[in-house]
Amino acid sequence: MKAGWLIYSEPDAVKNASFIDWLKAEAALAGLSLELMFAERFAFGVTDNKLSLYYDLKEMKLPHFAVVRTIQPLLSRQLEKMGLKLFNSSSVSAVANNKARTHQLLAEAGIPMMDTLFIRPSFFQTQSMPFDFPLVAKLASGRGGQQVYLVKTEKELQNALSTHPEQDWILQKMAPDAGKDVRVFVVGNKIAGAVLRSSSNDFRANYSLGGHAELYHLQHEQTALVERIISNFDIGMAGIDFLLNEKGAFIFNEMEDVVGSRTLSATSDINIARLYMEHIAAKLKKPESD
Repeated sequence: MKAGWLIYSEPDAVKNASFIDWLKAEAALAGLSLELMFAERFAFGVTDNKLSLYYDLKEMKLPHFAVVRTIQPLLSRQLEKMGLKLFNSSSVSAVANNKARTHQLLAEAGIPMMDTLFIRPSFFQTQSMPFDFPLVAKLASGRGGQQVYLVKTEKELQNALSTHPEQDWILQKMAPDAGKDVRVFVVGNKIAGAVLRSSSNDFRANYSLGGHAELYHLQHEQTALVERIISNFDIGMAGIDFLLNEKGAFIFNEMEDVVGSRTLSATSDINIARLYMEHIAAKLKKPESD
């Protein structure tokens, strides 16, 4: 049985206790073991000119792999540099947790998306903005619909940007069908399922913000677009979100690597934890060159 770490922040571990138990149970069925580790208890850096890692002040022996369920890119990179196999990898995490970087990468691949500006408030002047209001302002590192603002005036935009003036933001034109999106769940670079999320009282459709969710069956063209996006990554498990245009075609919105699965579990019998653990077990059996 190959041993792995399941890395969470302590507050998120409390909120996701049932999902953690689910992952552990499915890991055991796949011939793996998972030990819950808290990101806050790691200390890492360089000791005696070598990369080092401590947990609760003790030097750690690395397991075979780690499932990273927190956004700590420097920790992820350190673990990989020390030889640990990560799910998701630090490269996937670095792109998926920065909306600007994701749009930048996928625009090169010709993926349809809303017109978007990449800005940092401290270097941004509204008179240089080529878009008209209303706009959606998003903190590039935001998650779960947080730090996302509908701004209709320059004053509202400045108020939104002032909350994180030294971080990267994106500004986007409004989607044709605001308050509705589709989240596609991906495991092992394969589509596991999709959910339509909608809200009647918010331009954000997030389930965690009170939106409604139902199982969604992808059309052929939509599946092809998702697969084009997936081809740019080596995904363990992630969620890819799409807005919809007037004809129902997908418009890429964002990608999350530490993705929740409540909507998929609530609307289907798809066992995403089992799919994820089976994917990890299969990857660990393959030679590193694969």
